[in-house]
Amino acid sequence: MKFILSFIICLFYAWNTYAEKVPAGYVAKCETTHLSELDYEIKVDKSCQSFEGTLKKGKEELPHIIPFKIANKTLTNFIKGYKINDKDNNLDLINKIDTVVVWPNYEQSNWYVLMGSNSCFINWIEIQPDNLDAIINIGKKL
Repeated sequence: MKFILSFIICLFYAWNTYAEKVPAGYVAKCETTHLSELDYEIKVDKSCQSFEGTLKKGKEELPHIIPFKIANKTLTNFIKGYKINDKDNNLDLINKIDTVVVWPNYEQSNWYVLMGSNSCFINWIEIQPDNLDAIINIGKKL
């Protein structure tokens, strides 16, 4: 009996160890870059909420999460798709977006997407990974 119980515990542990922790392919489909230390340094003293300061605060609160920046054509597609999906119609703000950072939380179903412009924090959304992919795909079609 002790052997069977030990075997089941080992099997359960091995199964969880090799289980896929990252939803398949969400990051791989996007052009992304990892954040560097420079991304957390406040560059300009402005009268707006600092985007870098927001990133720094997020890193302090959730140090185990490795955020990534959406880059190149994927960034353009995200902005185009986000314009279509924005229910508040903040087109003035959306047109200014030049930085999008994703905080994936693989332990939960929602991720955080932070948007900034000229080192100013603009907006954030909480979104499921497949919806993030859908926004990017909508932007590709436009």
